[in-house]
Amino acid sequence: MQTRRLMSALTLTLGTAITGQVQAQATLEQRVLRLEAENRQQAAALKRQSSTIEQQQQQLEGTPTRIKRLEETLERKREGAAGLGGNWFENIEIAGLIEVEAVYADPFEGDIESDIVLATFELGIAAQVADWVAADASLLYEEDDTDLEVDIAQIRIANLDVTPVFFSAGQFYLPFGAYETNLVSDPLTLEIGETRETAAQLGFVYQGFGGSVYGFNGDHQVDGKRQIGSWGANLGFAQELDRVAWTLGVGYINDLGDSDSLQDRVSDNRNSRYVELVEGEDAEAGSFSIDPIDRTGGWTTNIGLVVGDFNLIGEYLSATDNFDPDSLSYKAKGAKPAAWNIELGYRFEVFGKESVAAVAYQGSSEAVNLELPEERWLIGWSIGIFDGTAVSFEYAYDTDYSPANGGTGNHANAFVAQLAVEF
Repeated sequence: MQTRRLMSALTLTLGTAITGQVQAQATLEQRVLRLEAENRQQAAALKRQSSTIEQQQQQLEGTPTRIKRLEETLERKREGAAGLGGNWFENIEIAGLIEVEAVYADPFEGDIESDIVLATFELGIAAQVADWVAADASLLYEEDDTDLEVDIAQIRIANLDVTPVFFSAGQFYLPFGAYETNLVSDPLTLEIGETRETAAQLGFVYQGFGGSVYGFNGDHQVDGKRQIGSWGANLGFAQELDRVAWTLGVGYINDLGDSDSLQDRVSDNRNSRYVELVEGEDAEAGSFSIDPIDRTGGWTTNIGLVVGDFNLIGEYLSATDNFDPDSLSYKAKGAKPAAWNIELGYRFEVFGKESVAAVAYQGSSEAVNLELPEERWLIGWSIGIFDGTAVSFEYAYDTDYSPANGGTGNHANAFVAQLAVEF
């Protein structure tokens, strides 16, 4: 079961999903203030503020949950080292995450499958180089999915005590989409929109508002041009009122085809189409481009609400227009893929241990060629059994697209149990 989540474009100093799955959420302003690792006293004070909203604020960033786990560990280590004096090693922190999953799946077609996999190994490093400069990097390995690689590596220039403006550059997950969940599985919105690129980002955080613009050279050479022609923007707001907190975010990217899932699918589809033309000795083969001929944008909106021990997550993501049929098709025309997630979580204690239960309804449209279900129901429960250690269980029930729409019309079931440790 994949555990990819979106990376923060601001900082590597936030929340663990092991504890984050069983904690509530915090405001955008609190999140970005924690970016200021050099101001450890302020970070410690923010940490002590209402834990009932600690996780919710992260919805406005789109940080992968595995990265959030590292971020809070790094923050705790900074706080613990704050009183040790001026030693150089105080400015460098290391954290890690390991997730092992046992999976049982009855797919739309074929035999029942089961496996035990190392779903995630992530090792993160954060360094506060100077008052204005911080650097973050992490390595990622996912069995059967991702070879050991550099997941993120970025430089951040920010000092929110002086100015609300920040700048980031490097390889990171673009702030397009929130992809928040209390469950083990990634939401379907992430399967369409998650985008990791080498980019430059300029943003701001002020009195609960936050936003940014970013630019990058995508992996696709649109019209054969290798130029910085891709860009996006996001805007969000977060507020805390006693035991109630809420967040709202919107985002736009001018080339959804460069998302991690779509870029490979688009390339495969266009290469397959080219081979068909060549083998069929079609005259069109000479003028056919294996690169996309145009960009197709995407937009997203998300909302989060925390009321006491309950939290509600809602997100919608869609292409702004139809893709070229040779890039991504649906029913013999260009597809306009979309996905959504509605989730309700409840936090409570079991034998003195923090736990969270959640139920979610997800769906997609015109995404059968992305191998996504048309509908998905999920129910799950997680509990922190020891410090930094959590066990999670999840059941998913999928409905495929009908045969008329390119699917099988069948149903699928999956059960996953996860043991996760962050250190």
